[in-house]
This record gives sequence, C-alpha cells and structure tokens, in this order.
Amino acid sequence: MAQEGEKEVKDQESEEERNEEKIEEEQQQRIELPPVNFENFIFGLYNTALIHMGILDPETGRLIRNLPLARHTIDTLGMIQEKTKGNLTAPEGNLLENLLYELRMNYLRAAKQPEDEPKEEPK
Repeated sequence: MAQEGEKEVKDQESEEERNEEKIEEEQQQRIELPPVNFENFIFGLYNTALIHMGILDPETGRLIRNLPLARHTIDTLGMIQEKTKGNLTAPEGNLLENLLYELRMNYLRAAKQPEDEPKEEPK
C-alpha cells in the first residue's frame, strides 16, 4: 500500500513538472509584442487603412479592397489628430501628419482605380 501511495505522489510530481515545462516552453515561443505607445498605435491604424485600400489575393491574384473601411480608418486618424492637437510631441505630430497625408493620397489613387483592373497595390 505504501508503495502505491509513493508511486502516485511521484506520478503527480512528474505530471506537474511536465506541465511546468510545457508552460515554460509556450512562454518562450510567444512572439514578443511591440511596446504600447502612440507611434505603434498610429502605425497599426495606418497599416489597417492600407490593407483596406487593397491587397492582392495570393490565390486568385484579384484585388481585395474595402474603400469605405479605409476611409473610416483615415477619418479616425484625422479625428485623433484633431483631438490631440497641442498634446503631442513634435515627432508624434509629424508622424501623424505625414501618415495621414500618405493615406489620403493613396486613397484618392485607389478610389480612381477601377474595381476589376488592379494596376498596383497602394504604396
């Protein structure tokens, strides 16, 4: 009886060790995320707008785009620019201004491009 009890305890300890090793391994495999800051937030919205303006489907070669969502994301960045006026550092303000300009120009190009004739992805 005592041997069976000892064996159960050892089995439980082994299982706990395997679980701990598995958790540790999963933590090491996690992708390191960028820090949460204004620049990364703005770049995230910028990239979202670019994706909505059009990406080529690798399987079909067709252009996938959603211009209303692109416009909404650009307008959201514009609202952020207005609401944060005077509260941004010079580099943050310049980044937002430059990215908005680039998105607006890309949006105009994308809006003029026929839906069924993909010529190029937005820059």
